[in-house]
This record gives sequence, structure tokens and C-alpha cells, in this order.
Amino acid sequence: MVQGNNFGVGIEGNGTNNNVVEENTILGNSNGLFLTATVQGNIIRDNVLTGNPSVQVSTDNPSGSGVDIKNLAPPGANAFLGNVCQTAMNATCGLVGPSLNASPNPILVSGNAIVGVTTLSWNAPGAQAIEIHVGAPDGPLFTHMGSRGSAQTGAWVGDGTTFYLQDVSGGNPLTADYTLTTAVVHLQNSGSAGLQFRGGPGTRAGGVWALLLVLAVCLARARAIAAGAFLLAAVVLGQPSEQQTSAILDGMVAAHKSQQELAQYVFDTQGCKGCHTVGQNGKLGFTARGTETAKGFEGCIALLTAVSHFAPVPADQRTPQQRKKTSRFAEFGCTFCHKITAGKMAMTGMGTKLASLHLGCVDIERMLASRR
Repeated sequence: MVQGNNFGVGIEGNGTNNNVVEENTILGNSNGLFLTATVQGNIIRDNVLTGNPSVQVSTDNPSGSGVDIKNLAPPGANAFLGNVCQTAMNATCGLVGPSLNASPNPILVSGNAIVGVTTLSWNAPGAQAIEIHVGAPDGPLFTHMGSRGSAQTGAWVGDGTTFYLQDVSGGNPLTADYTLTTAVVHLQNSGSAGLQFRGGPGTRAGGVWALLLVLAVCLARARAIAAGAFLLAAVVLGQPSEQQTSAILDGMVAAHKSQQELAQYVFDTQGCKGCHTVGQNGKLGFTARGTETAKGFEGCIALLTAVSHFAPVPADQRTPQQRKKTSRFAEFGCTFCHKITAGKMAMTGMGTKLASLHLGCVDIERMLASRR
């Protein structure tokens, strides 16, 4: 913070070209930011400049002494981006209020890609704490941080994904009343390449998956239609791969599907319903197959703990009991989210994604068994 000076920040004289001045708070000075006539190539961005001088001057007299940004350099010699101020000379001021921006937006993708990566930047004056949620004010949590910052997403942002900047100061609920602003991110294909299906019958399912996924994302804004496309794909083609599941979940989030709908999709397509029924009173039930398979089962947590304990032991040196547990670990679907890497238990890419969406096994059971 720069406060109580003749100039909050001054850019003047030789050797002050091609600098970046960003993310400063400048207030209560005679002038907030001062640029002399000879400087050029400087980037001034994402600064908060207000109350310069401490008794603010009229906005209809920006040429007078005492402004938030005083720029004497020729127009275009320096760049002013995303600054929050009230008075300026030869510079632009943003509004004093919350902002949420994505860069890049649109995200350039190539080929058949339907997801991409972007960086979110936010400023929430007056908020002590913020959360950014995906798809709805109470949708999957992206980040929980202070009132100002930036964070990069993973490769899961689909076309039309909407991010919600929520003021959670003092325990504010995740409702539209506390939505400060939103940002909608789009994708843009960087080339003209279309979908290509190569190979014989063995590769057609992959081609059909690609077509269904692209169509589903294009229809994301029509929520009911999009949901139908996702579920139809799952029913017709069987259990999707990790990559296909990830893309489908991204599309469902972009279509503003609820946590229960996301949980139901995972339950229906990842083998859960082979052994479980939806159940009630907070517990999933068992199908006939599940009842038979579960005989002598030690429980998910106990099995995960046991396998984690002997994970450092090479596979060919494990005891018969350890091999049996390893087999059950795969049989019961634990390897969907967990894997043994470098002698220790780790998360798969899908496990990491489901955890970020609050769709672990316990979460799915809680949402699907407690709704009746």
C-alpha cells in the first residue's frame, strides 16, 4: 500500500520505460499515479487507486492537481488495464466494484478438444473472503481465497462454463444474494480441422464418443437436452473411459447440473450400481450381486488403509494375503480413484477430479442415500 505522499507512484525521466506496475493499492496521496510526458511502453494494470488526494476532487475536473491517475504522456504510449479508480487524466478507470475475469477467454483449442485451461483473476473490494464456484453459486468449489488474487484451472473448462464469485465473509451462504459477479468462459477452435474417424469397427466407439461429447457440450446451454445426451451416451456405449468421464462431467457442470445429478451420473456409469442400490437413511443398499460379493469384505476404508500400508512392497514379494487384498482393491473399483505409484498410494487423475467436485465415494453415498 502506498499512502500519504506527494506522488503515490511516479514514472518519470530516463530509464523508466517498459515497466509493469500492477496489483498495488494507492490512496490518500496528492496524486495516485503520475507519468511524465516522455515515458512509454509501461503497463499499469490491476491497481486500486482511489482517494488521491485524500479529499477527492470532482470527476468533471480531471486536469486539476490531485487525481488518481495523472498521465502526461501521449495517448497510447502506455497501457492502462483493469485499474480501479475514480478520477484520471489521459487514462481509463474501471468501476469500483467486484470483478472476475478469465484469461484467455475464449480459450484456443485445436482438433477435437472440448476442454481447456484458463486463469481466473478477481477483485472483490469489501469482501474479507471469497469462493469461486462452478456452474452455480453453490456448485463445485474452485477456490477459497482472499478478496483479491488469481488461480489457474486445470484442463477441464468446457465451452460455456460459468464461474461464480461468492462473498463468503462471516459465513455468508452460497446463494445468489451473495454472488458478486460471474464470468462465462468459451472455447474457440484454433484450426478448421473437423472430426475424423479412422480405423475399422474396433475404433468406431471412440469416434461415436467424440461426436456425442462435442454435441453434448454444444447443447450445454439447453440443460435438459444436454443431460439427455450425456445419459444416452453412457447407456448406449457402456462405461466410459477416464477421459470421457472427465469431459462428460465438465459438460454437466457447464450445463449447471446439481451435485445430486453429478453423483447419480458417477453412480450409474462407474460400476457402483452393479453392487449397490440407491438406498435410504444415509446408506446405500446392495443388489443380489453386491450382497454375495461383499461377504467377508473388510470395508473400503480398511482395505485402502491395508493396501497403502504394503504399497512399498514389490508386487512379486507380497504375501498371499496381500495379493488377495490387491485383487479385491481392483475388484471393488478402488483403482478408479487410487493407484500405487513409486511405492506409495496416490490418486488417479479421475480421483483428483472427483475429489475437487466433492464426488468421492462417501459424498456420493451421502447425496444418493439421504435424499429420500
